[in-house]
Amino acid sequence: MRPTRRRAGAVIVAAMAALAACGNRGEPAPRYESATVARGDLYVTVEASGTIEPVASVEVKSKASGEILELAAEIGDTMQAGAPLVRIDRRTPGNLVAQAEAEVNAAAARQATAITQLERGEKLRANAWINQSELEALALEVANTRAQAVAARVALENARIALDDTEVRAPSSGTILTRLVERGQVISSPTQDVGGGTLLLTMADLTRVRARMRVDETDIGKLSAGVPARIRVAAFPGREFNGVVEKIEPQAVVEQNVTLFAVLIGIGNEEGLLRPGMNVDAVFDVAAREDVLTLPLMALRSPRDVDATAEILGIDAEGLRRQLAVSESPEKNRGQDPRAEPGGGRADALRLGRGLWVVALEDGREVPTAVETGITDLDRVEIVGGLAEGASVLLLPTASLVEIQQRIQDVASRRGAIPGLTPRPATQDTPQPPPARER
Repeated sequence: MRPTRRRAGAVIVAAMAALAACGNRGEPAPRYESATVARGDLYVTVEASGTIEPVASVEVKSKASGEILELAAEIGDTMQAGAPLVRIDRRTPGNLVAQAEAEVNAAAARQATAITQLERGEKLRANAWINQSELEALALEVANTRAQAVAARVALENARIALDDTEVRAPSSGTILTRLVERGQVISSPTQDVGGGTLLLTMADLTRVRARMRVDETDIGKLSAGVPARIRVAAFPGREFNGVVEKIEPQAVVEQNVTLFAVLIGIGNEEGLLRPGMNVDAVFDVAAREDVLTLPLMALRSPRDVDATAEILGIDAEGLRRQLAVSESPEKNRGQDPRAEPGGGRADALRLGRGLWVVALEDGREVPTAVETGITDLDRVEIVGGLAEGASVLLLPTASLVEIQQRIQDVASRRGAIPGLTPRPATQDTPQPPPARER
């Protein structure tokens, strides 16, 4: 437990002790503020920052080695699949094609000669002019020349492919991102160079890009594939781009002692406005509730607050437990929020769970009342059952509230101010607690 939590807990204990002492002297108990159940809208969002990157980039290399004679692409050019990019010196591959063609012709001639000799040998063998071994040698020569002819044709085909490889063409449609060679430069082929060959260009299809966002671990449970996101970039301050979460990478990264997860958002970019490397901010629309009953989060109490509340109200703690039908064990009060957003474990990150209750005001009496809650934006919480619109509840000190506020402050200190949640420094104009009242 952090020192701030211990100090907050000490303040609560001291306050309860003071209340008990006041009760023993018959002095009036302090008055607490109240809140009213009111209709409103709740929106749960997650904010993160990141950069634009292409969905897939392609490294273009040449299968042929030699001198670059022509470059047909510049950085930023949009090329169609099959468009020429680089032309390499064709002289050596062309000579190899001519040599292979000559070898094919020679192999065909040798094969024809061998076949003729075999036919003549068969006639001679029929007249017993040669023996069987000599005839078999002629048949073997035919087989060898056929194999040589096949090898020559394969060599010719490979030579022609190598000649075609001197024309480097775009493997797919996309935009040239980088160009790493110049005209006159001698390059090596990745099929011949153990170093991987010379990288000529990189290109990517930018009609659809993605944003790689870094999301705090405290929010990652609220996100899943399919959650919509609104993207803002500094280059277009008055415009939002719509995207959808495609994937959440499983491995976390730590930056400045903050654990973050990479979330990939797919974004349409038909206009080509989003470019790789742009810094972007994203707002994930996790959940929304419109025109629902809401209550300030600090009004809620958990099973662990029974003893403290009984001390404040001056009632028996066991009787309060029986009235609320709650257990001191939180495991027995965990349930599935019927209105939580779908998505498996993501629903757990949007709700507070069961076993929560409030101290309602009915005709001037404090009435502990169990409530059923929905989603929360960490400022207000949706009331699903237990309270009607217009009901008033007390805002009492609670150990659970101290811990929740401490977690919120921890998140705020890492990310900056959170609207409605970041505590403001006390000033002379800060409202003071209301004076004590008589019961």
